[in-house]
Amino acid sequence: MKRYVAVYILVTVLVLAGFLLLTRIQTNFSDREIDTVAVNEITKRAASCWDDFKALDQMDFMYNFTVIDDEGKLVYASVEGLPDSEISSIRRGFLPMSITADGRLLGTALIETSPAADIIKAYSRLSAATVIAFLLLCALNAASLTVIYRAVVLPFRRIEQFSRKISAGVFDEPLPMSKNYLSGIFTQSFDIMRDSLLEARMKQQAAERAQKELVATLSHDIKTPVTSIKLVSELLQVSSTDPSLTEKLKTIESKANQIDRLMNDMLYSALEELGELHVTPTSEASSVLIGLFKNADHLSKVRLGKMPSCLIELDRARAEQVLGNIIANSYKYAGTDIDVDFSINGDGLQVDINDYGKGVNPDELELITAKFYRGGNAKALQKEGEGLGLYVAKQLMIKMGGGLEALSRSDGFTIRLWVRLS
Repeated sequence: MKRYVAVYILVTVLVLAGFLLLTRIQTNFSDREIDTVAVNEITKRAASCWDDFKALDQMDFMYNFTVIDDEGKLVYASVEGLPDSEISSIRRGFLPMSITADGRLLGTALIETSPAADIIKAYSRLSAATVIAFLLLCALNAASLTVIYRAVVLPFRRIEQFSRKISAGVFDEPLPMSKNYLSGIFTQSFDIMRDSLLEARMKQQAAERAQKELVATLSHDIKTPVTSIKLVSELLQVSSTDPSLTEKLKTIESKANQIDRLMNDMLYSALEELGELHVTPTSEASSVLIGLFKNADHLSKVRLGKMPSCLIELDRARAEQVLGNIIANSYKYAGTDIDVDFSINGDGLQVDINDYGKGVNPDELELITAKFYRGGNAKALQKEGEGLGLYVAKQLMIKMGGGLEALSRSDGFTIRLWVRLS
């Protein structure tokens, strides 16, 4: 870079020097005075050699000149290329001087008192030198701009693109840099920052994975004692003859079921985030859904419509969990009867699960299937829950090749399931 700057300064100095020299030469030529002695010497010698102009060739004169006779004809020229008439010589700045002998006019000497040819040559040379220097300066400017672009602009554009990738979470691509760039140290600092962010991101991901694995492990481990509590409460209910004790045992069983569902949701949510939630759909008769609904409806509030006869793709265990979550939500927030309608829609079986509660605010329909989101009605009713039921149900339906959608009606709320046809 220093070499380019030095050459740039040198060419600039040469251009300025050429302009100054041209101005100086022009000033010197314009300020030169006519040598009257030399002019008179020319007219005197021309008069003495009027009959033999060849004698003038042997003489040394200060100025170039031509001689024309009294009729205007050229009779002598000291050098070639001089004007051959008085009019053309005056146009070129020649000095006309009369040649006389014995009081008689012989002709006229046209004397080149201003060296126009020299000036023209000097101008030509200086103009050529100036053009060459200007072209060199342009080339140097182009080279300088290229160097500036490569050394400054391009690295900063790369830094801009690098910053966008960093903000998007892409830490694996290093920032290209070179030791020859002026911004090398700057770009190196950015790449060090990238390494630090990448390391921090990996530590964060490792910590999050460890946390999710802990949640999955605890959820799985808690299910074992909860299952024991449910079995013991059911056994005690069968053997109990005390109505008050039986009612308390039912409460224990209900709470154990609630804890079991919550642990299931937390377990499947953690497994889904870890990429270990496995769903294996198989071809089943559509009638299998009737049995799954009956298993989930322990309060006997579900009224099933007519089931179309078809084959569907379903994972029984996951589908039972989906229906269990949806019906449990309806029990909790609506508390009404539940009507289930079945219909073939395109390449899927559409299942509409309708209750007749207060429903959900239309602004919240897209949110209630998000993780940990609980609707305004759930908060208002102060119902227990973590906002995982519908999220887990939707993820399981998607993994089975179907889908889940929440719909609001004027007389209640609907969860619509799509089950893929075989």
